[in-house]
Amino acid sequence: MGAYLQQVAGLPTRGAQLHELEGWLSEVWQTWCRFCRRAVVESCLGSVTCSGVILQPTYASEGHVSFVASKQKRGVAPRALGVNTVLRLEPTWGHVDKLLEVIQALAPPNAVGLSSAFGTVPSIEHVRLIRNSTAHMNTQTMAEVMTVQPQYVAFPVRHPLQALFWQDSVAGKPLIHARLDDMRVAAMNACL
Repeated sequence: MGAYLQQVAGLPTRGAQLHELEGWLSEVWQTWCRFCRRAVVESCLGSVTCSGVILQPTYASEGHVSFVASKQKRGVAPRALGVNTVLRLEPTWGHVDKLLEVIQALAPPNAVGLSSAFGTVPSIEHVRLIRNSTAHMNTQTMAEVMTVQPQYVAFPVRHPLQALFWQDSVAGKPLIHARLDDMRVAAMNACL
């Protein structure tokens, strides 16, 4: 990522730079979502944490975990167990607020650790907002991106991807670098 941003001369405004950055951001977001899903599913199916703690299985299959997650996405705690085979019915696993709700509903053996790991990085939500605004460009999604602008040393943007370059004043680096660091911290803590 750093090498790519160094190649971008100035702020990307159109054409190939925006398209490449959009593809890169989409891959970052999808990777984050896959990691969050895998961490929760493996915790529910039984696994061993990075620190050697053995987690006993609490669900029989990935489909059972998916069923509870898909019901929780709609705010409905399932009354009975079922199996979900349609992955698109699952929540956006990288959406931290939704993820925390799903962890609570599934109650894996390491729920406290997962909730702590993912709950300490709420600013990852800013990446989701920018990614969604880029994928579904309209005035409403752009307005959602602008709601986080006061949290950064920001400049006016014409495209949501440009917000990735706002400066995180605490971390002293661009928004996207700071949020990638947050993802790394959450991932390391989720694996303890």
